[in-house]
Amino acid sequence: MLRRPVACPALVVFLVLAAGCRRDAAPVPAGGELPAPRPSAAPRPVYKVPSDGKLSQAQVEAYLGVLEKLKRDESRTAAGARLAPGDPLDLVPPDVAVAKMRGLNLAEYAWVKERVLEAEAAMLNERLLADHLSLLERTLADLKARRQAAPDEGSRKLLAEQIANFAAEADRTRREAREKEADAVRANMKTIEAFRARLEAAGDVLDHPLPALRRPSPAPAPAPR
Repeated sequence: MLRRPVACPALVVFLVLAAGCRRDAAPVPAGGELPAPRPSAAPRPVYKVPSDGKLSQAQVEAYLGVLEKLKRDESRTAAGARLAPGDPLDLVPPDVAVAKMRGLNLAEYAWVKERVLEAEAAMLNERLLADHLSLLERTLADLKARRQAAPDEGSRKLLAEQIANFAAEADRTRREAREKEADAVRANMKTIEAFRARLEAAGDVLDHPLPALRRPSPAPAPAPR
């Protein structure tokens, strides 16, 4: 009597696993080549901001190089030379595109740009406050001279009220002028001072205004009735 062959348990397990792997495997193209792996996204530029928040002269020089390059290309751009449609650089601000073409770290460039504009705004605010205070002081001197020469008590009283109002405004302006910027901002103001002429010559190529300033209101001297 013939005996039926008995399957080896280890062989059965191997065949079952092999069949499962064949079912789960990705289909192979007709040419026999596996699909190429998808390219990974380009890493975003990083920049470790200095703990003291201070600019270096080399950073300001690199930033100015971008602005001056834009300034040189301004006439060419105005004449109609544009990036090709669909060019990736057409999707970013012109100064960032130039910074990228010059091989700058874009994260560092953005930080430097923000610090320069912050320092420029602080410098402008100082000049505005100084000019406003000078105007107020001249106005007060003129009003006091008029009060001394006023022909009647009514004119002197009106001038005294005006002097009090302008004196209060002068005191407020002095308090604002005494408010010092942060140490990092003041250090950056000193750093960009040597580049002021170049910054003023090239800064108008940026398509956004300076940060909001504490602009004092004008204070012309009213003529007494």
